[in-house]
Amino acid sequence: MYRWAGWVARAAARKLRNGAAITADTPEGRQFGAFGPGSALAFPQGALTGVDRVKVGAGCIVNEHTVFSAGLPGANLGRGEPMIEIGDRCVLGRNAEILAMHSVVLGEDVWTASRVTIVDHHHRHDLPDVPVAAQWPLHVQGVTVGSGTVISTGAVILAGAHIGENSMVASGSQVRAGTYPPNSVLAGVPARVIRTHEPQRDAV
Repeated sequence: MYRWAGWVARAAARKLRNGAAITADTPEGRQFGAFGPGSALAFPQGALTGVDRVKVGAGCIVNEHTVFSAGLPGANLGRGEPMIEIGDRCVLGRNAEILAMHSVVLGEDVWTASRVTIVDHHHRHDLPDVPVAAQWPLHVQGVTVGSGTVISTGAVILAGAHIGENSMVASGSQVRAGTYPPNSVLAGVPARVIRTHEPQRDAV
């Protein structure tokens, strides 16, 4: 009896979860700046801000509780150039956050694990009599993540970071502003290049 009831409950939960996903065919998906065919934002979604400035490519999987934040919460940005751009066939893990005030671009086939944060801005903090969160303007620098890159659990990609294609970012790393070459392994706080793969040398 209990086993049967559990099966029914799990089946109902799966059906509800699948039906509540955001896709290109849903009203929520049509609010995005672009939403590619075959892509889905799994239910329950995280906070979604400024989605008219968010572009999601085709065949993407965005897992539960992922946050897309373009601009300030509640701001009516209107249509324009994307502030968050996700390439085709990307996979974002649970509880990922992409926070953009200017530009965060993920190339094609970028995969992140859970709890990854990518942010293109930070608060100034040089005014001792003003709360840091109230110190404006923000320091803003765009972020790019090259195609084919994997970002592991808990990594943080900070404003001004430009990661080359087919790279690996180790768990818990903090990638600061800078340009990192393709085919690299980044690790540490702050992250540094600990290895760069050379196709001629590493080919099997």
